[in-house]
Amino acid sequence: MSNNNISNYSSYISGMNKSYLDKLFFLDKIENVDAILDFGCAQGDMLRHIHDISPEIDLYGYDNSSEMIAKANDCHSDIAIFDEDFNVICKKIDTDTALLNLSSVIHEVYSYSKPNEIKEFWKRVFDSGFQYISIRDLCLSKTADRETDMNDYVKAVIKSTPTALKEFESIWGKVRNNKQLIHYLMKYRYIDNWQREVRENYFPITTEELLSKIPIDKYEIIYFEDYVLPYTYQKVKEDFNIEIKDNTHVKILLRKR
Repeated sequence: MSNNNISNYSSYISGMNKSYLDKLFFLDKIENVDAILDFGCAQGDMLRHIHDISPEIDLYGYDNSSEMIAKANDCHSDIAIFDEDFNVICKKIDTDTALLNLSSVIHEVYSYSKPNEIKEFWKRVFDSGFQYISIRDLCLSKTADRETDMNDYVKAVIKSTPTALKEFESIWGKVRNNKQLIHYLMKYRYIDNWQREVRENYFPITTEELLSKIPIDKYEIIYFEDYVLPYTYQKVKEDFNIEIKDNTHVKILLRKR
């Protein structure tokens, strides 16, 4: 997606790739797929990993940033085709035998798009005719929106960098709310790009709202998992002695009916 306000580009890309294996959960769950389109492909590293695992699949990348597409072509034009126009690249793909990959994209769309652009995003996702749609993103259940455990709150206040916590709360509200505490714990480590990350909404829609977006007459859910990334769980426990009690991520695989 767009790389506006990314002060440390290398750090941003490196952070994206740490969990790529988790993002490729769908590869062993699909059949008769000839092509994969990575939506919000950035510089295309995800497609390189897919190529290394499944070199027989034709690969495509879409991103609305011309800078990212230029970098993708510089790095990975030998294994994938890239374009900043979604409609143009879709014309190159037989969507009946293709998968649309949405990896850490939905929360960015909601963070940086206008309401009409969000509506257009969902139209593209569900009306383009892809055989499979893979979703992997940050997402909280609506049940996470509750008062924070007082012990966790005290630990967060004691262990946090005061200026970072104050800035976060000035934007999102107090971490006395459990949802916002989790929100803060998902981003406190991103010091290099803090000015971007602190303003990005990691949890713009709930898991329940995300599931309700799926047109069940068009697509069936063949895989669903909500979970906490093991590394994140351990890191938060080490840094704050807080155990994350709510699932923070979802993986969903849809198949066209």
